Amino acid sequence: MFRLRVYIPSGIVFDEDVDFLRAQDSTGTFGILGRHTDFLTILKPTVVIIKQGGRELYLAVKGGIFSFQDNTARITTEAAMVGDSLEELHELVRERFMKESERERALGETIRNMEKGFLKRLIELEREYG
Repeated sequence: MFRLRVYIPSGIVFDEDVDFLRAQDSTGTFGILGRHTDFLTILKPTVVIIKQGGRELYLAVKGGIFSFQDNTARITTEAAMVGDSLEELHELVRERFMKESERERALGETIRNMEKGFLKRLIELEREYG
């Protein structure tokens, strides 16, 4: 058994004792058990499988840094979500990506409108002082 802590910019999303985890880096899949030797790697966007007291949890991470030291695993990532099943996790990820896509679309539209306004004003100034 070891401690797993998952950090995102806004705080900690997971901080519990676990029995095992499996994740993926650029070399492939790796597994961690308690008392593992010190370890550091860069995670790909992946689903981390966590075994905890006879149950399995799933953690979607948007890449990040994985470290294991002093019987504590740490994942530092931009975004992470935990689910009790792959289906639940899939739905959570899909909902989040849809919200992010909508925000990105709205931001893009705002930027385009600002650019149009800037160009329009630039043309007006060119005509006026040109």
